[in-house]
Amino acid sequence: MKKLFRLQDYLFLALAGIGDFYDEIKDPFGNIANGYEALYGYIPKRYRRKQYYQTVYHSLKTGDIEKVIKNNVPCLRLTSSGKEKIQRQFSFLRFQKQKWDGKWRLVIFDIKERYRKDRDLLRIKLKELGFGMIQESVWLSPYDFLIDFREYIKSIGLDESVYALEVNDLLAGNPKSLAERVWNLEKINDKYTNLYQELTKIHGRVKLSTSKEEEKENERGRLREQYLEILKEDPCLPKELLPDDWLGDKVKMLLG
Repeated sequence: MKKLFRLQDYLFLALAGIGDFYDEIKDPFGNIANGYEALYGYIPKRYRRKQYYQTVYHSLKTGDIEKVIKNNVPCLRLTSSGKEKIQRQFSFLRFQKQKWDGKWRLVIFDIKERYRKDRDLLRIKLKELGFGMIQESVWLSPYDFLIDFREYIKSIGLDESVYALEVNDLLAGNPKSLAERVWNLEKINDKYTNLYQELTKIHGRVKLSTSKEEEKENERGRLREQYLEILKEDPCLPKELLPDDWLGDKVKMLLG
């Protein structure tokens, strides 16, 4: 699921996927409070802090995020419109907590070489939705994207060259084994495993001096950024299709 994340995507995904982050936002161009630093840890270092402040400030103005009080502490969180935006951009978020219905969605296409640009755009869209490639022109997903997807292929004029199907059974072996092959889950889980090991080391450290705690938080920020980079590859499949030793959820909890 390789994606090109915008700064707002990093901000919204952090709030949608890792929980709430605390901070008093009095002046987005002023000093950074400790809670702000925690949230900033999810933003890649290539973005300047001023850009980050502007994104937060703009998102507050548009009503996509809001400040609330939680346990007497100021807190940032997504509003309903913010959730709607991030779910449109990352459709899998709509289904993450749902039980898999056991159905597969297949997309099959036959697009001529002279329409190569349209074909490439279609493949990019399929990857963004988390589809996995079985063969060059056959893609698979356990999620019900078909209504939105049909609207998309119609909007780009490919509705007569692309076929979207829903099947109750797929003669391709065990569903978990199929998912492992199509999405190369072992490789992704290896990355989660390395990240999990680093996080458990941090959590196992006793509280020392203030400077050491700051160093620890900086390290956590680096690991948060790594997590979002792995998330670009993670198809975010239902639990029923994941390996038994899958560590994605445990990593997410440790980063919360």
